[in-house]
Amino acid sequence: MPSTSSNDWLQTLPADFYDQLARCLSLHGMVCVELLSRSQEELPRQVAALTDLTLARVNELNTIASHEQLLLALEEQPRALYNLLLVGRLALDTTLAEPVLAYVRRQMDIGIAQMQQLKTYCQELSGAFLLTLEQHLPPAWQLGLHRLRVEELFHAYVAKHPVMPPLAATIRFSEAQLQMVRLALLLVHSLPEAGDHAFLRAVAALPSLQPTALEPMIGRLGELQAAEELPLSMPELVQLYQAMQVCGMVFVSEVLERLGLESLFPARPAEENATAAPSHRQAVGEMVSGFTRWVQHTFPQEPALLTARQQVLALADAL
Repeated sequence: MPSTSSNDWLQTLPADFYDQLARCLSLHGMVCVELLSRSQEELPRQVAALTDLTLARVNELNTIASHEQLLLALEEQPRALYNLLLVGRLALDTTLAEPVLAYVRRQMDIGIAQMQQLKTYCQELSGAFLLTLEQHLPPAWQLGLHRLRVEELFHAYVAKHPVMPPLAATIRFSEAQLQMVRLALLLVHSLPEAGDHAFLRAVAALPSLQPTALEPMIGRLGELQAAEELPLSMPELVQLYQAMQVCGMVFVSEVLERLGLESLFPARPAEENATAAPSHRQAVGEMVSGFTRWVQHTFPQEPALLTARQQVLALADAL
């Protein structure tokens, strides 16, 4: 390992290192500005006291725009740059980052999933570079211990201000698909009141399909427009997956009639019933199977979905 009193290691950085780090620096710098601008809040004050970061210092580092300027900052302000990357990386996983991420999405005209990928990439890059800096900066600075202290501040903050679960997928529904998903959730929401039947009890026993658990998603889908992005966490994706499967079971079986649930859905004209019913059920079955096949193909080894699939298969026995 190079001597800690020397900056010779900087010359080993590739000539395009700034180009690799540019987006990471920019995103981390922006979220540091967002954090430190809230000087009336406890976390920014604690971070500033522990790292000596100030808005002025962060804004200065945010002007780095070339490999030469990056090397100069690493020579003259290595600890400040280390703290910017450390704090920015941690802040990206808090609610403080939400306005920054929304702004970047608009500026880059990218979707939620792409924004999540960019955030993850930047955090992985800064994490690797922080380790490099810890290897080369003076041991007397005790950066490992310093990092733990800063991380503790953010862990305490997140405990008080939890973030949403990580994004699992972003879906765009056609008008017909959106109506189908809404129907599925409304159907499942109505099942507990439809009577006493083994199938109904089995559905009601699934945590994600209980009425109170379904209501937030029903509200979101009610406001969603066709072709609009719907970001989903894994628990939300599991909920839609199970609701669609239950809906499919109901429609392809005689459950609707047996349980007296026909009134939950708009009646078709009498003369159309004989010919429309088979095609109606076929259309429902195709949409349900299309969605569930996509979920299973996209997340073949996801533990939560494997469990959800086993739970759905068990429902068939209750029919």
